[in-house]
Amino acid sequence: MRVFSVKRAALSCVLGFLIPFGYTVLLAGTFYYGRRATPQFLVWPVGWPRPLLLLLFGHPPRPEEFVAAVTLLAVCNTLLYGALAYVGLTLLSTVGRKPAGYEPPPPPGRLDSEAE
Repeated sequence: MRVFSVKRAALSCVLGFLIPFGYTVLLAGTFYYGRRATPQFLVWPVGWPRPLLLLLFGHPPRPEEFVAAVTLLAVCNTLLYGALAYVGLTLLSTVGRKPAGYEPPPPPGRLDSEAE
């Protein structure tokens, strides 16, 4: 079993971005069109880096720091969900793998020229 795979790493990077992005789009669409406020506990899976953001900036981000704040949130979520996707893909590859048959080869047969 190989622990590191380039294909698995690339797929986990893509999934690490798409999982929180898709969740955010689904959440925003659901509560925006429902004209209701989004419950805070539903924002936690993608909003968890906010305390880190406050620690790094020392204050809530200002409008001119919006791009840096969103970039930091995206990078943190991509790293977290990419790591989770990588572990999941690794487990999936080990469970789905069939064990190799280690039966001995058949004994060599006699050649037709030797039989004569």
